[in-house]
Amino acid sequence: MQIPASLSEFVRDALNKGFSKDDIRTSLSPSDWTAIEIDTALKSWSYVETIGAVPQPQRSTSAWDAVFYALLFAAFGMVIGNTLILLLGLITLWIPEVGDSFSRSGLRSLRWSMAALIIFTPVFLWLHLKDERDSCANPASKYSSVRRWLTAIAIFAAAMTLLCDAIYLIYRFLDGDLTARFIAKSCAVALLSLVVIQYFYQGRQLQENISRLDSLFATWIPSGLATLVLALSFWTVGGPMQGQLERRDQLRISDINQLQKGITFCKATRNKDLPEELDPMSCARSPHLLTGYASQVTYKKLSAKQFQLCIEVEAPERLRTYNAELKGNLYCITDKIR
Repeated sequence: MQIPASLSEFVRDALNKGFSKDDIRTSLSPSDWTAIEIDTALKSWSYVETIGAVPQPQRSTSAWDAVFYALLFAAFGMVIGNTLILLLGLITLWIPEVGDSFSRSGLRSLRWSMAALIIFTPVFLWLHLKDERDSCANPASKYSSVRRWLTAIAIFAAAMTLLCDAIYLIYRFLDGDLTARFIAKSCAVALLSLVVIQYFYQGRQLQENISRLDSLFATWIPSGLATLVLALSFWTVGGPMQGQLERRDQLRISDINQLQKGITFCKATRNKDLPEELDPMSCARSPHLLTGYASQVTYKKLSAKQFQLCIEVEAPERLRTYNAELKGNLYCITDKIR
């Protein structure tokens, strides 16, 4: 560890004046120097009667400390950030609003944040527990310059987020646009900002000044909250089986859209009325882009120039319809030929 210059110089001067290392340790103990700092400072000097204090080599570990704390803070940021993304997505679903375009189909994108939490929550917990053990063994590590800077930046960012959240909440209230969903989202942002502030504020304290409750809070609240939100996301968004259903439906939708474009510009129907029966595959413009689900698309003539294509889907509640319509499990597109 890096010894402060003032402490190293004090030990050197005391040795040159003839004081023993035990005397120096006794004089330093009442101060705020930790035992490890005192021992390290004493070991950094030896005493030779003919010369005086002789410096001993000290190996710096600041580069490795920077890597460790950067990983710890990045893992914590990933846990908090993705927890917030999932929480906001779930609130959007749970508290619908009139005219809202968000539907259950938008939840598919939340799986990225779910994957991030699965990886980073245990990584953060392991790094945090290792940091706690190291801090117990060496309380002076709390004063690492890298750690102090990262802590200050994190607290500043969380405090600014909390203040901006309050400003925007008051603005929406004054503008008459305060909804239950917005209040819930503001509370989620405020909650996670407070978790960040409490975690890093606790990290600034020496181990003997931290209560057991604060230690438990810092250790388990961020990871526990992430685990709870992740479980709710699995319950709402669905797991791998649901993802497979949605993926197959996406392929079906891609096929029916390709066939729709093909029939619209099909040579067989150009300047003619639509036939009563038609194989959509015969008008495919890019057959190589189609999958095996293309053969399931059915054709129906609605009028001389208007047709409808339909295909059966497995998870209709997760589909965005846009210009299509859902009839139970049937996804249908209506169009006209040119």
